[in-house]
Amino acid sequence: MPQHGERHCVRQRVQPVTIPIPVSSRDTKTQTQSASGRDSRLRLTAVCLFALAIRLVVMFAGHTYLVKDDDTNHFGFGWEMGRVACSLAQGRGFSSPLPLPTGPTAIVGPIYPLILALVFKFFGIYSTSSAIAIRFLQCVFSSLTCLFIYLCARNTVGRRAGMLAAVVWALFPLNIFFAVQRVWETTLTAMLVAALFWAMNSVRESPSASRGAFAGALLGIAALLSTSLVVLAVPFAISAIVKNRLRLLRAAVAGSLALLVVVSPWLIRNRTQFGAIMFRSNFPLEFRVGNNIESYGQKMENLHPSNTPALNRHWQQIGEARFMEEERQANARFLAEHSDRFWFATANRIANYWTGAWIRPMADYPNDWRVIVPTSLLTLLGFVGLCLMFSRGQSQAWMYLGCLTVYPAAYYLTTSQPRFYHAMSPLLVLAASFAVCRVIDFLQSTSKNSGLPKETALFKESEG
Repeated sequence: MPQHGERHCVRQRVQPVTIPIPVSSRDTKTQTQSASGRDSRLRLTAVCLFALAIRLVVMFAGHTYLVKDDDTNHFGFGWEMGRVACSLAQGRGFSSPLPLPTGPTAIVGPIYPLILALVFKFFGIYSTSSAIAIRFLQCVFSSLTCLFIYLCARNTVGRRAGMLAAVVWALFPLNIFFAVQRVWETTLTAMLVAALFWAMNSVRESPSASRGAFAGALLGIAALLSTSLVVLAVPFAISAIVKNRLRLLRAAVAGSLALLVVVSPWLIRNRTQFGAIMFRSNFPLEFRVGNNIESYGQKMENLHPSNTPALNRHWQQIGEARFMEEERQANARFLAEHSDRFWFATANRIANYWTGAWIRPMADYPNDWRVIVPTSLLTLLGFVGLCLMFSRGQSQAWMYLGCLTVYPAAYYLTTSQPRFYHAMSPLLVLAASFAVCRVIDFLQSTSKNSGLPKETALFKESEG
């Protein structure tokens, strides 16, 4: 107790003063973008893992990895690429793509046979373990395509359409089939198409030496995998020159140097082995099997030496370069004597490429509605989306149209197969998804009291 006379002091609690700190709209926007970016990455990662899981389930449930014993000594395990990979794994060099040994070859690019050869080295030649390993890699390539599809969409059709396209790709049956059923470069080619589109569009939008070098190296890898992919650079190069002019110079030089570094060893090897600078030697053969008096543009398997022992032995005797020269001469005679048949065959292949249907089918190539319906639907939706992109004044629409125009040209002249169409599927899925999103937006803007949310969480537009 206080003593008498002592001054009594009253203590008061001091309340803390809160001083509001102004938060700029830029900071708020940055935080929102960061959160949205994390959400987008999480969703995209989930889609990629979901795609991989589906493919692995189909592979193991369907036992598509089982290696079949037959009289071709496993030629169906990768066909020509599998044979070359076998030669590499056995130390016989890049050679013998057919059932019988034929010496050095350039009818396939080096990338995928080298991948197969590494698998054979680790898991055994034509073994079940190798079959599982290579199909697992193909499933990974197919699943990673979801990522590059989304990256393509960010600066072209938008993130919402990109996320929808990634989901569609994960579920699209044709993509699953090529990943788990066939040992070929098909899934890696589709992934590279999406990756190339993204990389080259980045150079077009904002040219720099680093972006140019990356795109050039990627184009070199694509050229060594599937040479037809090189033409995808044409629409981007034209547009980039018009858009950027001299600002493109450093990126163009860096890209060209990177491309040369990647492809030069293969070109030098072919110059040494065959006396010519080339990526591949197989065009005369592919033209021959698709243009002949036995078909109307369909591929005649009996004219391919992989299916006809007599032709395989002839190749073995005279060598690859001489065999291709004979095919070139046969093609010249066919064009001189049957030009009208060639033009009809070309029209037949164009129709088949985009719709899956033949104008004039054959017994071995019937019109199958299970192929025609999904192929035609994807093509239709893809080009509808392309038209909508043009109507909205999006300059990137020219890139889509350019790629969809130049890439199939080689197959119009040779053979049309689903795997060639599959290479363009990432771009078609993107354009189709853009069309679907625009239709949804239109319906939402015109509907009243529908009670439906404007956007689902999965396809929500984000800035990240």
